[in-house]
Amino acid sequence: MKNITLILLLFCTSSFAQKPYNGAEVYSKESVLYGKFEMRMKMIKGSGMLSTFYTIKHYPGGNDPYWGELDIEVLGKNNAQIMSTNIFANDNDGNLVYSEEQIPLNYSLADDFHVFTLEWTPDYIAWFIDGVEQRRKTGAFVTHMDRAQGYRFNAWISSTPAWVGAIDESAMPAYQYVDWIEYSSYDPSNQSFTKQWRDEFDSFDYSRWTKAQWTFNGNEVDFVRENAYVEAGNLVLAITNPDAPLSISDETKPDAFSVKYLHGHKEIHISNLKGGNYDVQLHDLNGKILLSNQFNTSKSVISCPTIPSGLYIISVYNEMETFRKKIFIR
Repeated sequence: MKNITLILLLFCTSSFAQKPYNGAEVYSKESVLYGKFEMRMKMIKGSGMLSTFYTIKHYPGGNDPYWGELDIEVLGKNNAQIMSTNIFANDNDGNLVYSEEQIPLNYSLADDFHVFTLEWTPDYIAWFIDGVEQRRKTGAFVTHMDRAQGYRFNAWISSTPAWVGAIDESAMPAYQYVDWIEYSSYDPSNQSFTKQWRDEFDSFDYSRWTKAQWTFNGNEVDFVRENAYVEAGNLVLAITNPDAPLSISDETKPDAFSVKYLHGHKEIHISNLKGGNYDVQLHDLNGKILLSNQFNTSKSVISCPTIPSGLYIISVYNEMETFRKKIFIR
């Protein structure tokens, strides 16, 4: 079990800190009190990395020390065969207490999709995989969970190798996939769950979700918007190494936009996008960002008079999706 002091440091949120890797977090705009969260996910395999779903209500300072949190965390090490189930709470004196149980499995949570369920009631908290109960908690920890909490997904890297293993850069880029999530409210008067909504991730629902742009102590990634996107009916959360070489296999939905290099003008023309706000980056194959720009139409022109001849990757992204395509500049 992790040291409580370390955990306090780990979850102190801060702004960008130029971490060595990039990750992703998507968090809810609403908070809920009790309920059942069911989601179909394919998790990350790779030492040092974690793919998660969790609920949280946390006041990091001031007069209210309340901390409530329930975690599903899959450790990417050892073939992604461990689900860590965690509860953060305060005792009667306001001190942080912590309950962790690691669930070892005889199969990988990264080789296929599985349905994860978290049930949170005033009487118990329970975790399930594919309908099979893995852990149930009652008592003081559950009693403490009496305030509404937000809910989140994130993909990140811990700086505690004793817990998650040494960082395996060769496993990057690594992707957590969420096929769907469903929430059911809980009525304590009749001890029943009632379905409220389901997100199939056919698109990014801005009314429900926001993308994080921050990091925290103990986290080796910066959360960046472009690492969270919807693709082929899945919410995708990526862990990437900004210094790692790119390849043509890094193309993502290349038919989503058109790109043309006009040699006579030394310009890159981007077109056939849906209207909206976009960021664009030109990378060399060593991952270095050579150009970046923003535009808010279906097309853009980028001047590149100093870019040497060669093969490059151009990335276009917004809050919903990320597209990549190769481009040859001569």
